[in-house]
Amino acid sequence: MPRLRLSFTVTLLTAFALIFTLGVAAVVLVFRATGGEVAVATAERSLAQAAQLVAARSRALLRPVLTTTGVLPDFHPLAEATTPGQSDVAALLRILAVEPAVQGVSVGFTDGTLRQVLRFAALAPEVTRPAGPPIGTSFVLRESEGDPAGGPRREHWIFLGDDLLPIGERRFTGTAGDPRDAPWYRQARGPGAVRVSPLYDLPLLGRPGLSVSNALPSGGVLALDITLEGLSAFLATQRVSPNATLFLFDADGILLAHQDPTRAVQRLGEGATARTTWLALPNAADPLLRAFWTAYASAALRPGEDARLSLAGQPILVRMEPVIDIAGPPLLAVVAAPLDDFTAPVLDGVRRGTFFALGALAIGLAGITLLAWRVGRPLGRLTREAEAIRRLELDNPLRLDSRITEVQRLGGAMAAMKAALANFAAYVPHDLVRQLVSTGEAARLGGDRRPLTVMFTDVEGFTTLAEALEPEEVMRLTSAYFEALTTRLLADHATIDKYIGDAVMALWNAPRREPRHAAQACLAALRARQVSLELEAEFVVRGWPALHTRFGVHTGEAVVGNIGSSDRLSYTAIGTMVNLASRLEGLNKFYGTGILISEATRRGAGTAFLCRPVDLVLPKGARRPIEIFELLGLAEPAPEDAALAVASSIRAGLDGWAAAVAEYRAGRFAAALAGIEALPADGADPLRATYVTRLRTLLADPPPQGWSPVIGFNDK
Repeated sequence: MPRLRLSFTVTLLTAFALIFTLGVAAVVLVFRATGGEVAVATAERSLAQAAQLVAARSRALLRPVLTTTGVLPDFHPLAEATTPGQSDVAALLRILAVEPAVQGVSVGFTDGTLRQVLRFAALAPEVTRPAGPPIGTSFVLRESEGDPAGGPRREHWIFLGDDLLPIGERRFTGTAGDPRDAPWYRQARGPGAVRVSPLYDLPLLGRPGLSVSNALPSGGVLALDITLEGLSAFLATQRVSPNATLFLFDADGILLAHQDPTRAVQRLGEGATARTTWLALPNAADPLLRAFWTAYASAALRPGEDARLSLAGQPILVRMEPVIDIAGPPLLAVVAAPLDDFTAPVLDGVRRGTFFALGALAIGLAGITLLAWRVGRPLGRLTREAEAIRRLELDNPLRLDSRITEVQRLGGAMAAMKAALANFAAYVPHDLVRQLVSTGEAARLGGDRRPLTVMFTDVEGFTTLAEALEPEEVMRLTSAYFEALTTRLLADHATIDKYIGDAVMALWNAPRREPRHAAQACLAALRARQVSLELEAEFVVRGWPALHTRFGVHTGEAVVGNIGSSDRLSYTAIGTMVNLASRLEGLNKFYGTGILISEATRRGAGTAFLCRPVDLVLPKGARRPIEIFELLGLAEPAPEDAALAVASSIRAGLDGWAAAVAEYRAGRFAAALAGIEALPADGADPLRATYVTRLRTLLADPPPQGWSPVIGFNDK
């Protein structure tokens, strides 16, 4: 005969229905009366704080540049410079070093000579540069002189590295104009009178900006070029409300920065005559910007005061703050947001609060009722089980028996959920499952950008090996292989992204943060290679073919998160750096190596690992050459990693190898060949053989002038 089970819901609601009704009604009435007023007051405070923050950030960007431009002409080398000379270069470079907002510094002399120091990374891709800038260029020292006979201007570009030392130079004739015709030169009115130009396309930078200039006491003009992309990026990070708009403009109606950078500029013309210019508010496509300008131009809006606009019948809260007064139209920061952004959640909260209040009162009252002893113990058990599930402790099955129907059903549902999570965790990274369970957040599409280290592994000649075996045998072989390899990678904090045939994609620093992800990935690669070698011996004993594994490791920024559709998600990393890690794994076939890592990974891993340089390569799909290294082992392995030590003969030859590779990259092939052949040999070394063959070919058939050591690959 089944035992009587009481309904917890029916018992609780019957006993305390009147108390629930009175309590909830009081809460809802008070909330409805005060919620709207609080929402509007909060909205006004939020807008004021956001506008003040934007204004302060704008001041922080512009004020140091104005100050620098005002005092630098009195600096001795510049104050006495009447013709271009080397004495002012250090002062110009120092500006770029201490002012990240400054992209270029120009000195125009009275004879038409122009001296500039520019950030190399800031130059527009479409700008015609001297061919073949040296690798590692960080700054460009440019000197442009006019031809007294009226011919083309003479250009002299000196390329500087991070240490500010020259690494190359080019001389050519160009089409640049006379600096005395530039806006920043013409606007200078005398020493000490700092002027800010109108916004225009900055020469060589290929994007709009402004120039802050000052006349030199001895003649000529000093100018600092700045762009405002950083301010637009800052605006994009501010979240005042779901539909808030943040922008910066000057009193002439020019939109300088917008949280959506594409709305702050417009493209004029086509082809070679196309140019980008900043947008005027009266011509903006956004109706909010036009409505704002109309109200501002009519003095309906004033800086430092809260105001409202009406747009399509919807009230808009607006706050405007002054940024800085300069020699030109003053700059102002604006934050605008629909009033509904703040009041709608309150009204929605009233509706939801009614149900939340019912639940909260029910739980609170149930604790002091006669039924507390009947539900206390099983609920405590369920609570402990829920905490265990949060920790992803899913091994022990849940057994719960209660006379209360809801508790019994909840126990059954939790047991089923525990079993389902155990199965789910077999397909999804454990750290990801633990994160979803502990936070209670729903998995949704999207991800975040973060630095990652990605590893790809592949089995050499697996397709040929698999064709010689029955499918069942292939399944047993790959299962044993993946079990051993995956266990090793997981022990080294890897997240297994996916299995691709015989390949494995693993990543570090997601979803769990791992500060030393590059070093962890390198250590995992060495240990996984050791596991692979042990498996080769074991497989031979079983009568299986040996599976020789190759590894590729790269470190860089990628977007990691959930992709797919609303009913089927996959946690993975997306970005060019992922493809590059795969390309590195494939390059092992060309060099005969086992583990290839990128320069970014080697730098991030630190000095605990021994590597040797392999090549400068341009893999398929890559835009820039990268340096790759062969990961050999640990510099000082712990006792448990003694097998990861590097042979003494190889360790002794690392400096000689690096020197020989440097000779090769410098084009001194004979010295490189002699250096490699002088190194001690320790068995077969495919990479050494590759270099010997390459160098002998280059010596027999020297390359043309302008040869580059970068090797391009068109295959994956």
